[in-house]
Amino acid sequence: MEVDASKPWVRLFPLARNWRVLLVCYLLWVAVLMYSYQTTHRLGNIWFWASLLSGPFTHITAFAGLAPLPWTLSRRLPSPWRFAVGFVASVVACESVSYLLPIFDGWLLSRAGHQFNMARATAVYSSFVGPAMMIVGGLTASRARSEELRAASEAEAQVAKNRLLQGQVHPHVLFNALNGLAELVHKDPKAAETAIRHLSDLLRRILRASEHMRLPLGEERKIISDFLALEAIRLGPRLRVLWDWDEGLDSIEIPPLLLQPLVENAIKHGIAPSIPGGDIIIRARSRDGSVRLEIWNSGRPFPSQVNGSGIGLKNLRSRLALHFGSGAELVIGPSGQGTLACIQFEATQVEWPHEASEGPGS
Repeated sequence: MEVDASKPWVRLFPLARNWRVLLVCYLLWVAVLMYSYQTTHRLGNIWFWASLLSGPFTHITAFAGLAPLPWTLSRRLPSPWRFAVGFVASVVACESVSYLLPIFDGWLLSRAGHQFNMARATAVYSSFVGPAMMIVGGLTASRARSEELRAASEAEAQVAKNRLLQGQVHPHVLFNALNGLAELVHKDPKAAETAIRHLSDLLRRILRASEHMRLPLGEERKIISDFLALEAIRLGPRLRVLWDWDEGLDSIEIPPLLLQPLVENAIKHGIAPSIPGGDIIIRARSRDGSVRLEIWNSGRPFPSQVNGSGIGLKNLRSRLALHFGSGAELVIGPSGQGTLACIQFEATQVEWPHEASEGPGS
C-alpha cells in the first residue's frame, strides 16, 4: 500500500512515505539486540523482551517522526520567522526527547535487573543524540519542503500548458465553423441564422469547459451534439449520424474537447469531400476499467498523411500525454469501408455542476 503524500499527516511526518525502510531498520535493530541478549542468556526475562521491542521503536520514532515535526509545523510562517521558530522548537523538542529516551530504556532494563548508569546515559544522549536529531529533522523537513515546492511548480506548469493547448483548440474550432457559415450566408440565409445560434451554443459550452482541466464525458457529448447540429445545416442529408453511446459513462473524467477534433476530421476528410456524403458512428464503451471512445466515418478513404498532422490531432496527442501519460492511446486508421479513430484510457469519475441531461443530438 502506497502512502498518499497529499495527506496532512504525511506533510507533518515526511518520512512516513518511507515506512517500508523504517520497518526494515526496526527489524534489523531488533535482530541485533536479540542476538546480543541471547549471547548473555537474557531472553528469558520478559523485561528484556520489552526493552528489545520498544527501544528500537522509540528511537526510530524520535528520529523519523518527532525530529522533523518542529520544522514542518513552522513551514507556513514567513521568513525569517520560519527558521527562528523552527530552530528554537527543534532545540527544545529534540533535547527533551533525548533526555527522556534513556530514562524510559533505563527503567525497562532496571526492572530486568540490569545495571544502568542513568546519569551517564542522559549526558551522552543530550550531548550527541539531541543534536543528531536536530540535524536529521532539519534535513528531512528541508527536503520535504523542496519536494512540496517542486510538486506545486510542476502542477502550475501543467495547468499553464493545458490552458495553452486549450487556447489553441478554441480559435481552431471557431475558424472552421466560420468558414462553414460563410458558405451558407449566400446559399441559405435562414439556415445561416440557425447555424449562428448553434455556433453560439457551441462556443458557450467550449468557453465553460475551458475553465476546467477536465470535464465529464457527458459534457463532451453535448459539445459534439452542438457541433454536429452546426455541420448538419451545412451538409444537410449528406451527413448521417448514429450514436452508440453508453450514458453510464457520462460522469467519466476527460480533458476538454477530446472527441470534437476527431469528429471534425471525420467530416472534413471523410464526409464533406464525398458527393453522397456518409455516416458517422460515435461510440462510447467501457471494459475492465478502461474507456474506449470511437469515431467511425464512411465517405472518402482514410488519408494516411492525416495521422499525426494538423493542429487538431497534434494538440489532441499532446493533451492526452499531459493528462494520462502512457495510460492513453490514440489510433487512427482504415476500418472496413471507412476510417476509425479510437481513444482508450483508464476511467476516472468526476463531479460536475452540469445542466439537465440531454440525449445525443438534442
